[in-house]
Amino acid sequence: MPDGQCWICESRHLTLARTSTLPDRVDATAFRITDSDYGRTAAIYRCAQCGFLQCSDFTDVLQYYAEMDDAGYEETREARGLQARKLLQSIAATRQLAGQRLLDVGAGSGILVEEAVRLGCLAEGIEPSATLQQTAAARGLPVRRGVLPSEDVTGPFDIVTLIDVIEHVPNPVELLDRMREVMADDGIGIIVTPDVGSIAARLMRRKWWHFRIAHIGYFNRSSLETAVRAARMHPVGFERPSWFFPANYLAERLFSYLPRILRPPVPSLLGEITVPLNLFDSMMATVTKDTA
Repeated sequence: MPDGQCWICESRHLTLARTSTLPDRVDATAFRITDSDYGRTAAIYRCAQCGFLQCSDFTDVLQYYAEMDDAGYEETREARGLQARKLLQSIAATRQLAGQRLLDVGAGSGILVEEAVRLGCLAEGIEPSATLQQTAAARGLPVRRGVLPSEDVTGPFDIVTLIDVIEHVPNPVELLDRMREVMADDGIGIIVTPDVGSIAARLMRRKWWHFRIAHIGYFNRSSLETAVRAARMHPVGFERPSWFFPANYLAERLFSYLPRILRPPVPSLLGEITVPLNLFDSMMATVTKDTA
């Protein structure tokens, strides 16, 4: 049993759910957004009280994000831009975007910030990776390097987004607290994270594509709601977001499940095709502040 407590509910009743499959040496390449070494993780512990899954022994990860670069991520920028646009359109169904201040936390190379600006938002982002932040800056996008809290990021923001971020940190409730601090009283937060309770996760088991070294916390809907409430916020909406990928990107990842000798070459023409995908194993929660 690890010497610690649940990152969500603070219970000390943790049991080993999965042994470590980490390599002897871990470096920043394992933290690339496009990493496809599925099924490899640090030891995962389950909280008996809230069901949250966490890598209690593998918490010093920020250094890897600071050093991480990911050329493959930029190669999928166009498709990921469609994904960001779809997410923003979902927000726009209930809230006007034009003129709204938006902060994207873990902004990468600024893809969502760029799309939000196109839709009239006063958008900015913050990102720990020096390389990704520099890529955003080269495109003229207001993405600052760092993490919350930051002297360079001051609220209040009408919209704060955490898109595939919360599963990467050893302090998810603290991160949500920081989200709340920069939100306007009538603002909203958007949290997207993999759902370890999904049908896909249960079917794929150890080989689920979201089991990877960079992910150190695994939420289901219940544990995500517990974390949100612990940060004095309320979940007010829940969706299953869609993703968009180049067909060659998906083919490469599908073939990664085959023995290396059996993997066929991926036709380059597939890179011209963008595929919408929804396996219903990610969840998007909309949250508001508890101002009481």
